[in-house]
Amino acid sequence: MSESDDDQLQPWGFPPLSQQVQSPMTKAMRVLAFFFDAPVTWFKVNVVDKYRPAPYPYYHKKFRKVPTIDECYIDDYACIYEADNAFKRQRQVDFEILKILNYRFNRCLQWNRNINEWDNAGTMCLKEREVLHQAEINAAIKYGELGPTSNVIDAYMKQKHRLIWERRQKEKDQSSIAA
Repeated sequence: MSESDDDQLQPWGFPPLSQQVQSPMTKAMRVLAFFFDAPVTWFKVNVVDKYRPAPYPYYHKKFRKVPTIDECYIDDYACIYEADNAFKRQRQVDFEILKILNYRFNRCLQWNRNINEWDNAGTMCLKEREVLHQAEINAAIKYGELGPTSNVIDAYMKQKHRLIWERRQKEKDQSSIAA
């Protein structure tokens, strides 16, 4: 083979398709593709794609802002139902975020262990570890001890009791400082 033959070779050393010896069946398939597929492809590229509008960007479904449970009247069951659905949707989102953060942290650990398996696990991926830890703390504060069948009223009562406890702790701290 001369130098000019090497320039015409495609990847893996195969000559172009037009220079290969082909069976009659392969030639017949190429002719049929030329007669049936070529006009359709030409029409799609030159007519359909030119006049097709720009694709509409996909965004996540946006839910309208519903009032929270503290804005609902006691006998307004529709408002309570909407607030409960919004709470359950937000809980699902929060736990999916926790799953994603946990996945990122584990992937970081695996990647760094593959690079240097003798590193201490406590020193690797500190940023991911801190973000995951903070998200877990926030989820525990918001959803801890509620259970899987809890509703928005249970979460509201938990929040109310936590705020009362924090206020009483602040009062105890101030009274112990003054005494």
